[in-house]
Amino acid sequence: MRWFIDSVRVRLTVTVSLIFAGALCAAAYGLVQQVEGALVSDVQTRNDDVAKALARVLSSSVVDPALLNDPSQLSVSLGDAVQEDAVRDTLTQSFVYVQGPGSASVASANGLFDRLRRFFSGEAVPLFGKVLPSRIDSEQYVVSQVNVQSPQGPMTLSVASSLEPIRRTVDRVANSLVFAVPSMVGAVALLAWFMTGRALRPVSAITGRVQEITGSTLDQRVPEPETEDEIADLARTMNAMLDRLESAADAQRRFMSDASHELRSPVTSIRAQLETALLRPESTNWTEVGQTVLAEDERLGALVDNLLALSRLEEGVRRPTSEVDLDEIVHDQLIRSFRVSINRSEVLAGRVIGVRDELTSVVRNLIDNAARHASTQIKVSLNTRGRTVRFTAEDDGPGIPIDQREKVFERFTRLQEGRSRDAGGSGLGLALTRRIVETHGGRVFIETSELGGASFVVELPAIDEDDL
Repeated sequence: MRWFIDSVRVRLTVTVSLIFAGALCAAAYGLVQQVEGALVSDVQTRNDDVAKALARVLSSSVVDPALLNDPSQLSVSLGDAVQEDAVRDTLTQSFVYVQGPGSASVASANGLFDRLRRFFSGEAVPLFGKVLPSRIDSEQYVVSQVNVQSPQGPMTLSVASSLEPIRRTVDRVANSLVFAVPSMVGAVALLAWFMTGRALRPVSAITGRVQEITGSTLDQRVPEPETEDEIADLARTMNAMLDRLESAADAQRRFMSDASHELRSPVTSIRAQLETALLRPESTNWTEVGQTVLAEDERLGALVDNLLALSRLEEGVRRPTSEVDLDEIVHDQLIRSFRVSINRSEVLAGRVIGVRDELTSVVRNLIDNAARHASTQIKVSLNTRGRTVRFTAEDDGPGIPIDQREKVFERFTRLQEGRSRDAGGSGLGLALTRRIVETHGGRVFIETSELGGASFVVELPAIDEDDL
């Protein structure tokens, strides 16, 4: 029952039906009122015309008003003036009453004298279309009244017509509408139910398919209607979302696979070194073994640190920021010994707002990357241009093709042998570098170095006095 109440199809059908029923009832009521008003107006017009016609005859001729007691004789006596259909019908179907001076009764057609006399006021001015304020014999009447200056003296001529035929006609119309309105509302409800069901059918198909999709079946897609409506947009949006989820899941699987491989490599190397040494402990150079194990341990530690840092950044965890002198970080990193020569002549001042440890990781990763792939030398520069601090690490190595420059910032990316990460890189340094730079509002990209290799460029917002 709860599902039935919460159903969009049911709510739409009920809403449309109620609105249509309300509008149709209002229209039906207006129609009944209009029909009744039109019929009453016709009777009023007919009474007025008859009263005026009789008044003209009585005022211009010496006609005995007593002839009204016999309408058939009156029609013959009055001649062509009252032979029109409207006048003839009124004389036979309605009531005509004439009052003389002092409200004396002169004549009454169709025997309504006793019942109508008290409602005819004998006013001095004509009164047309007056609906009596009460009922006579359970009926209402429309009365037209006119004063006549006849040869016999002043008289008041009144014509009264019953509204009972109109009431019966209106009742028939109302009774017809009583059956027609529910039928039309039911038809509209069925139409609304059918149309909403047809419109929502793709939603049911989408819902059913989504319920079937699991983490292992992200390759499935929801059906897209051929229409160009909002539901089709919803289906396309959901398929685009599923594309992103599938890509993210694939990337996560690749990441886990690559991370497992990277973690296994130094562990396997350490184990192999120790097992080999233990086979001939008396002839083993334990100093060399220790240096090898220590190097692999450092590589393993760097990989774990990068994984933790990248995970923290992906989760959006932000650490407190402060004013950082990048030139100090660069000089500190260049104190270390490298196998290649370093040109540091263009390292100038540069200050930014950020997390010092993270910015240190950026500088270290890029300098180590340049030193790892350089043939004989690297060049490190830092300067401030306007509101931008620019840090560059260049090498004279094999360089990076333009079509692969974005790819190197992906996790565990393998390029050609010339710049492989087998020389000691963890495969996460550049990915971590880009993520840190982006969280600091900057960007990192690759250019071709004047030395012939790759030039990694970092641009960060320079410190502003308002930031202090």
